[in-house]
Amino acid sequence: MRSVYHAAGEFSVLAVAPSVLAVALWVLAAVLSVAACALPGGGVTPAATSSPVDVSSMAAMPTTWAVPARPSRPSISSRPAVPARAFRASVVRVVDGDTFVAFREGGARLRVRLIGIDAPESVRLGSPVQCFGPESATVLRGLLPRGSPITAAYQGHPHQDRFGRELWDVWQGDGGFLAGRLVQTGAARARAFRPQHRFAAWLERLEASARRARRGLHGACGLWRQ
Repeated sequence: MRSVYHAAGEFSVLAVAPSVLAVALWVLAAVLSVAACALPGGGVTPAATSSPVDVSSMAAMPTTWAVPARPSRPSISSRPAVPARAFRASVVRVVDGDTFVAFREGGARLRVRLIGIDAPESVRLGSPVQCFGPESATVLRGLLPRGSPITAAYQGHPHQDRFGRELWDVWQGDGGFLAGRLVQTGAARARAFRPQHRFAAWLERLEASARRARRGLHGACGLWRQ
């Protein structure tokens, strides 16, 4: 019986030994994994590659990515600057919502048509008075009282329209761009007559704002068109 017992004990030890070894190996692997996580960089060391990594190129890479800028557009709050070739004049009288008479400094009495806008008709011979025509003329008279000084400039040739009126961009004494103020209040619409269209995009944005707010003719006349 003693020999049988010892034989059985030796057999049981030999049977258990592989299981104990497997558990020990698993524990060792777990310890090594925890130790690897504690390395600088917080993770497993990356495997070596066949080609060396260019560290300098990695340092030059941007850390943030900028969103591509949208094309710039003129701000409504901005206004065209007075050009160097501008000249001075004084107002004689207002004819209608986009036309007036002025004395150019050192020159003659001229009939002037504002560039880039179109106001409803109120006095043209052979044409009916259009919706908001008298009101538009009243707005311009308020902006250009008799004798008020203005600064004006041509955009280029031709200097006159087919009716013989001088084509001017006009700035008031406070620097305000006259055509912009008329469009912004709804007293006139933006309308480009080529080749005089330097500020057309800016005036169109002002008109869109006035239309949304239904200011002036946009509220009184609906879809008025020349």
